[in-house]
Amino acid sequence: MLKEINAVIKLSQETNTDVYVVGGYLRDFLLKKKSLDIDLAVSKKSEVFAKKLAKNINGKCFKLHDDLQTYRVAVFNNPDLEYIDISLIQGKDIKDDLTRRDFTINALALKIECFDNIKKNIIDYFGGIKDLKKKEINAVSKTIFNDDPLRMLRAFRFSSEYSFKISKETLSLIKKYSSKITNVAGERIKNEIFRILNNKKSSKYIAMIDDCGLLEKTFPVITKMKKSAKNFYYHPKGLFQHCFQTYEALEKILIKTDKYFQKSVNELDKHLSESFSEYVNKKNLLKFIALFHDCAKPECAKRMDNKMRFLGHEALGAKKTAQIMKELKMSNKEISYAKAIISEHMRPSNLAKSDVITNRAQMRLFRDIKENTPDLLILAMSDWHSYQTLKVKVYSKKVLKQQEKAVAKLIFNYFEFINNKPKDKIVDGNVLMKEFHLKPGKIIGDLLLLINNAYEEGRIKDKKQALKYAKSQLTVLKKKHKII
Repeated sequence: MLKEINAVIKLSQETNTDVYVVGGYLRDFLLKKKSLDIDLAVSKKSEVFAKKLAKNINGKCFKLHDDLQTYRVAVFNNPDLEYIDISLIQGKDIKDDLTRRDFTINALALKIECFDNIKKNIIDYFGGIKDLKKKEINAVSKTIFNDDPLRMLRAFRFSSEYSFKISKETLSLIKKYSSKITNVAGERIKNEIFRILNNKKSSKYIAMIDDCGLLEKTFPVITKMKKSAKNFYYHPKGLFQHCFQTYEALEKILIKTDKYFQKSVNELDKHLSESFSEYVNKKNLLKFIALFHDCAKPECAKRMDNKMRFLGHEALGAKKTAQIMKELKMSNKEISYAKAIISEHMRPSNLAKSDVITNRAQMRLFRDIKENTPDLLILAMSDWHSYQTLKVKVYSKKVLKQQEKAVAKLIFNYFEFINNKPKDKIVDGNVLMKEFHLKPGKIIGDLLLLINNAYEEGRIKDKKQALKYAKSQLTVLKKKHKII
């Protein structure tokens, strides 16, 4: 038995407090999954109990929720347990408390003194053990989504993380209460959405959320995407169908990076696994971006030369997506990443149309997009793939293969470039000032930038060529900086 549990049992006896293990720990125990946190429900003075427990186990106590009188005790020096959450029993007894919980699989309890024999002593009023065996998510009552609308997204998150189905009755309740999701704080919504997106095949669950009407209620811009674009977009169900299929395609590409990017698969997988915050990483944020990357097309749609054009939709789409992310309380770094990619998402299409991508064009892309280059290229490739489900072929198989090869080569070259990029400049500012009798100023920075770019593009190879190239640029730069 965990030493911290022995401490809880001892403290419950000393303070004459009824203590129950509740929820997730018991669920995961029955599913034979490791859980690093334990939820406790106590019969009185949860704050006093939590502080005493923290002292007894050399942990640290802090408040989680005022309304539920919930406190967290951080556990140190135990690889099997990270924290213990302690809340006051809601209602007159533990049955009342469990009645107020979300799903039957979480409405389980155990008296703390029975911890050494969990299976025989679990309290299960609502058939949670049976639903665990059936792998089904059922609401404890018909009011759970009214009490906390976030539970609607939690149902899909549990479904995605445990591969459980959601019962028809629970899905009906979600449809009934879907509009109440607007009452939930953005940060709580973000955590559930990105945990769902973390599933390798998350599109299945996002589609289910959409079928319930919950996705549009969570992100109202989707309604506009569905209604405004169906009359002038390739996909029969409109713009959102295109964005969703881009997201589906991206997910399939991410699963098969070894197929599409054989020469750079290890570096690419490492690059895409980078995390931004607790639940957000490059992979799931890229999926989120795919869902909204064309969200501004309805506002930008204009018929020109008998064709629909969407001029400026990249910049406006980046702005609109940034606003959505701000409402979700996402970080500035996450928002900047999304804006950078959406604002440039058409650029790879123009580049990949050429049979030969010049070194100069390639280096411009790497310099402009920087570390987001692989991410942008994969989004563009997913965008192209989204059209393959249509009867009218926008891209032939031959063109698509050419584009795929171009992306694979660019990604490989990008990693080659950053891994082999020289640390030292071919010339420095002092050399330029001495050679051309210049004083310190912005002209030196401009010259160094031009030289560096030319070097990366392979147009110059050594110091002699660098100085010759700098001399050829001096007249124009002196005029720019008004140097006589």
